[in-house]
Amino acid sequence: MLVALAVLALLAGCTSAAPVRPDPPATGLDASVTQFRFDEGTRRLKAAVGNDGDRDVRVTRATIAWTAMAFTTVPLPDDPVPPGQAAAFTIRYGKARCSSRPTDRPALVAVIDGRRTRLPLKVEDPGLLRRLWAKACAEQRLDEVASVQLRPATRTVERAGQEYLPADLVVRHRPGRREPVTVVDLGGSVLVDLVPRDGRAVLPASSGPRRRFALPLLMGSAHRCDAHALGQSSQTFLISAYVRLAGQPTQRVVLPLTAAERRRLGGVVRRDCD
Repeated sequence: MLVALAVLALLAGCTSAAPVRPDPPATGLDASVTQFRFDEGTRRLKAAVGNDGDRDVRVTRATIAWTAMAFTTVPLPDDPVPPGQAAAFTIRYGKARCSSRPTDRPALVAVIDGRRTRLPLKVEDPGLLRRLWAKACAEQRLDEVASVQLRPATRTVERAGQEYLPADLVVRHRPGRREPVTVVDLGGSVLVDLVPRDGRAVLPASSGPRRRFALPLLMGSAHRCDAHALGQSSQTFLISAYVRLAGQPTQRVVLPLTAAERRRLGGVVRRDCD
C-alpha cells in the first residue's frame, strides 16, 4: 500500500506544471525601455531584454514593476536570444497611482529560461517614466471632471481662398461636475494647422460651468509642400489641445482622428500641394 501511494505521488509530480522559479541573481542580462517618436501621444513603449552573456537565453514573459503605474504583462515567442542580441517587445502602461509621488525605481520582471528574474531598468530617455506618470495623473484628473473631444465635419469649406475641414472642440462636464476647463492653445503638426475659426484672439477660452461647451475650429494645410515635409512626416495627424483645470498646470490632450477623418484632412493637404 505504501509503495502504491509513493508511485502515485511520483506520477502526480511528473504531470504537474513546473512552477516558475523566483528571482535568481541575473548575470549577463540587461533591460531597457524607451518611447519612439511615432508612439508619442499613445501608451505604447518599446522595451527589451538584452543578452550580454555567452549562451542563448529564452525570454517568455515580461512586464515592468513600478508602484506608480500598472503595466501590461507581455508574452514573448519562445525563441532563443543569442549573445549580443535582445528580445524586444511593445508594452503599454495603464492606470496611474497618483496618491503620492513614486519613490521606488522601476524594474523589468521577466521569465527567462523558466525563472522569474528581476532586472534593473535602464530608461533611455531620463525622466521618461516620471513624465508619463505625471501626464497620466493629469489625464485622470481631467477625465473625472470632463471629456475633451474633437468633432470634425464631413465636408470641407473654403475661407479666404483656402480649403479647411471644420471641427468643434467639445468639452462635456461629467454629471455633478462644473469646474471650468480652459482651452489655452491648440497644436497642429508639420503638415496640418489647427486654428480657432474666429481667430486666435478667442484663446484662452473657458467652458465655464456649462454642461457642454463647443469651440469652433478649422483644420487646414500648413503649406509645407516640400518633399522633406511630405515624405518624412511621421505624425501628420497627431493634433492636440492644451487645456487647464483651475489650480492645475496646462496639459496636452491628444485629439484622435478616425481613418475617414484622416483621409478627408489628408485630401485638404494634398490638394493644397498639388
